[in-house]
Amino acid sequence: MSLRPTPLPSAAPAPARPARAGAVAGPRAWSLLALVLAVALGPLAACAGTHSDPVAAVRAAVDTTYGEGTAHASFTSTTGPPGTPGTPVTGDGVVDLRAGGADLTVQVPLLGGGTRVLLVAGTLYGQVPPTLALLVPGGRPWASIALDRLTASSAGGALAAFGGTPTDPLQQIEALRGVVEARAVGPEPIEGTPTTRYAGIVDLLATPAAADPARRPAVDRQIAEIGTNRVPVDVWVDDQGLLRRTAQTVTAPDRPGRPATATTVTITLAEHGLPVAVTAPPADQVTDVGAFLPAR
Repeated sequence: MSLRPTPLPSAAPAPARPARAGAVAGPRAWSLLALVLAVALGPLAACAGTHSDPVAAVRAAVDTTYGEGTAHASFTSTTGPPGTPGTPVTGDGVVDLRAGGADLTVQVPLLGGGTRVLLVAGTLYGQVPPTLALLVPGGRPWASIALDRLTASSAGGALAAFGGTPTDPLQQIEALRGVVEARAVGPEPIEGTPTTRYAGIVDLLATPAAADPARRPAVDRQIAEIGTNRVPVDVWVDDQGLLRRTAQTVTAPDRPGRPATATTVTITLAEHGLPVAVTAPPADQVTDVGAFLPAR
């Protein structure tokens, strides 16, 4: 009930009183406020994506990226004693995430020039560089090895020390399905594309590889080598909910006969959904070198 006196009919209308602080606004005022907020905060909402939960945002970005199927990919990898620049390796090409395929040109300093590398149905094919041609039996232009054979070999660990070459960069993207912690760092463009950067933790025991009996031994070996199942990662997600970059550093502690090493791998994706067809070289041009690798 109002306690203010009611004006007499003959009295002049009372002048409008300014709204008091804390007074309830009318419907038009609320509509105007909502419009102002929508205009001011719209770009921030776009950068943050549709997920307020960072873990959900990262996992959804993985699903969306796999939904596109393919992308242009480039990577950089360095391996060396912790705190040093390490030996750099770079690669550039295309990937088929759903089929697990890749066609990359890899630059390894110790080999000189670019080396074409194919990943088809779990087998790694490398075009033999001239510097190694005499070491490949049969003199064929391609060498191959099944990834599970490589990870089961003692050469799998030596490969990183050799040049920091990631045996399967696609596994780093798939492993993001095992993100268990994440926080939004903030907006950060990747090659001119607006993205939101997230810092998170991947639990290797929560990844698809850990749930696959055929790949679980490789996960267990990695955990034994680095001494933990928790790996820090950084992830960049664009306004379309697509992965644009992922980066991680894994450190293997000092062991008898093997110094500590730190390996950093950064993968950048672009042109999601482009046509990609990766096929294995003709069999008569390939030498399977898996039998020549030492067992663990």
